Amino acid sequence: MNQVFNVKINVMDNVDMDIINDIEDKCFNNESLTQNEVDYYLNYIVYQTRVLLSSKKNKDVNNYSFNFMCDTAQSMIARYFDRLNINYNPVQTQKAISSDVLGHSFLVADFLVNNEIKSYIIDPSYNQFFSVNRCMENNFKVVNGILVKTPDLGYFALKSDENVQNVIKKLLRCGFMELDEDNAKVYGDLFYKTKTGSVNYFNSNLEMPGSIYIKAFKKCYDKLTYTSEDLDEMGLSLYDFKKNSIKFS
Repeated sequence: MNQVFNVKINVMDNVDMDIINDIEDKCFNNESLTQNEVDYYLNYIVYQTRVLLSSKKNKDVNNYSFNFMCDTAQSMIARYFDRLNINYNPVQTQKAISSDVLGHSFLVADFLVNNEIKSYIIDPSYNQFFSVNRCMENNFKVVNGILVKTPDLGYFALKSDENVQNVIKKLLRCGFMELDEDNAKVYGDLFYKTKTGSVNYFNSNLEMPGSIYIKAFKKCYDKLTYTSEDLDEMGLSLYDFKKNSIKFS
């Protein structure tokens, strides 16, 4: 997989399941987590989701692009969160940002961290938008003065400053990040720049404040593609410890 950023995904192949079980128990009972616990937990969830998705396609998890897997990943994590009473919003970019941006599904989930609610973007398949061949200027297509196609997010990321690129690289590696105003702006603006129609020349100036994206993401509640039963049949379920059937690599 030839990407615009040379970022390797975060690998968790030596998971302490006692820690995971304890964190799941705390989530189920609405008990506070430490920052280290929520970071460990989200890294675990994202990696296991990526492992299952890549295995389903007989691909190496370290080199899989996760193309067209966003709604599947969203459903996998959401149905798992249902069993642990974790609050989440299934978000779709064309509903939360604009109907004419690149379509993508992800989750915003809330966790009690140090006795305060923190929200996180969880997006295991974000990497699909950074393939070199889909992030070139020749991917812009204009018909009769109307922009009908843009490059993927990587094109616009390469034109961003170092701070923005560092946020993007961390999300590519870990598949999650805190939903604060700075991160929301980075995440939202890259999708906003894929807007088609009569817009700014090559979309470089399209942006909004992070606070606007946060409100939109928290308000959006898109329908999940798959039920728990669907995922069971597909072999793509993430199980909570109370079912004694957590799947891990």
